[in-house]
Amino acid sequence: MESISLHVRGLTGVFTRAAFLGCLMVAIVRGQNPAFDVVSIKVVNLATHPVFGNRGGLGTSDPGRIHLCCVGMFSLLMSAYDVELDRIIGPSWIMENTGPNLYQIDATMPPDTTKAQYALMMQQLLRERFHLQIHRERRNFPAYELVIAEGGPKLKASRPDPNAAAPDVSGPPARDARGNVILPPGPQMFTSLKWGVIIVQAQQKPLGDFVKVMGRMVNQSLGENPNDFLSPKARVVDRTGLTGTYDFTLRFSCELCQFAATNGELAPPPPPLPADSPGGEPSIFVALQKQLGLKLNKVKDVPLDAIVVDRVEKTPTAN
Repeated sequence: MESISLHVRGLTGVFTRAAFLGCLMVAIVRGQNPAFDVVSIKVVNLATHPVFGNRGGLGTSDPGRIHLCCVGMFSLLMSAYDVELDRIIGPSWIMENTGPNLYQIDATMPPDTTKAQYALMMQQLLRERFHLQIHRERRNFPAYELVIAEGGPKLKASRPDPNAAAPDVSGPPARDARGNVILPPGPQMFTSLKWGVIIVQAQQKPLGDFVKVMGRMVNQSLGENPNDFLSPKARVVDRTGLTGTYDFTLRFSCELCQFAATNGELAPPPPPLPADSPGGEPSIFVALQKQLGLKLNKVKDVPLDAIVVDRVEKTPTAN
C-alpha cells in the first residue's frame, strides 16, 4: 500500500494515503467548524438561581472564557447568526425570556478568538447540543437609508497622533462642561445617556460602526424606553458612500433616558429650562442633519436575510 512521509513542526510519521487523507479531511472540517474547547450548558431554574449576568469573552479581561446567564434561545440565535430579533422565524417558545427556556452556558475558547470565529462556535454549539436546523430566506423589511444631506457632510476626518500618550483607564472618564467624555487616544465610540439626551462620541471610527448601533438610537429618540432591548430596532442602511474614519459628536433627544447617581439611585432630573431657552436637544433626524450633515430617509422595503428555525430542542443534550 502506498505510504506518505509527513514532516510537520518537528514531528515525523509515515501514513498510508488513506489515513493521510482521512486526517486531512478531519482537519479541514474542524477548520471550517470551530468549536468551543469545553462547554457546560444548564437549564436555569429561576426560582433557585440567584445570580444573573454575562462575563468574559471577546473584548474583556478574560477573552478565553465565557459565562452566560441567563439567556434565552433567541439571544443565542442572535449571537450565532448576527441577526436582529425580528429576523428570526420559528416556534414561539424561542422568543420567551422566562424559565424553563433559559440557559446558563460556561465555555472556554482560545483567547485570540475573533468575532467571526465566535459566531461559528455558537452555531456549532446549537447544532450539537440543541439539534438546531435552520435555513435562510430573503425577506423585505422597512428601514431607513442614511444619506448625505444637502450641503454635504460635516464629519471631521480623523488625524491620529502617533505620539499620543497611552490612555489612563484607571478611573472614571473625565468630562467637559457639556458632559462630553474627554476621549483618550485611539479608535473608540462612547455613548452617554443623560436626562432626556443621548450623546454619541466617535473617534477614529468608520461611519459603518455608528450605523450598526443607530437603529436602537432612532427608536429611543422616537420615545422607546432605553431599557427595552427586546423590541425590534429600526434598521439603518448606509448609503453615504463615505469610507474614511471620522471624529464626531452627536447630541439628540431621548425623553425616557435617565441616569443613576453614584449611590445607584436614580439621579434627580435637571431644573426646567429658562423661559427664553431655545429648547432641549433635537430629534436624531434633525441632529444628524445639523450636526453631521447626514440624513435619514425612510424606505418601505430593504431585502435582508432572515433565519428560519426548522428544528431546535428545548432541552440540550447532557454535558
